[in-house]
Amino acid sequence: MGEVDYDIIDVKEISCEELLYHEHPSAVALSILCDFEGKDKQMVINTILKRIRELTKDDDREYKNYLEKVTILSTNRDLEENVKRGANMLAVDIEKIPFYQDGLKEGIDRGIEKGILIVVKQMLKLNVDIRVIHQYTNVELEKIEEIKKELSQS
Repeated sequence: MGEVDYDIIDVKEISCEELLYHEHPSAVALSILCDFEGKDKQMVINTILKRIRELTKDDDREYKNYLEKVTILSTNRDLEENVKRGANMLAVDIEKIPFYQDGLKEGIDRGIEKGILIVVKQMLKLNVDIRVIHQYTNVELEKIEEIKKELSQS
């Protein structure tokens, strides 16, 4: 067999973002050893823990396993307290916080509005009468006329 050359890479020279958005929690856990590129340590660690939570879904045992790995790796950079703070923060059920609920509702409302406008545009492209569009979408006739003009100009 031929010889294979390997290069040694210092993990601190890798941008944490290269691993942070990986689809496997092991890679995300390793990102705690990478270069934070001047970003706030606590913010990066919170993001690491949040990503691991997202990737492990509802499997608390798997999440705790990766949290333990991150905690162990954090000792190499004296970040144990940051990991502890991040884990405690993440333990709060954010979906029950009123601001989250308000933001979620606003996001849904905007999404619905955007979806309706897409439907209006599609119906106009199919030459559907604007009164029929109004009847099915409840979008004001003036707004439909405005969208029609925009479409004719493009």
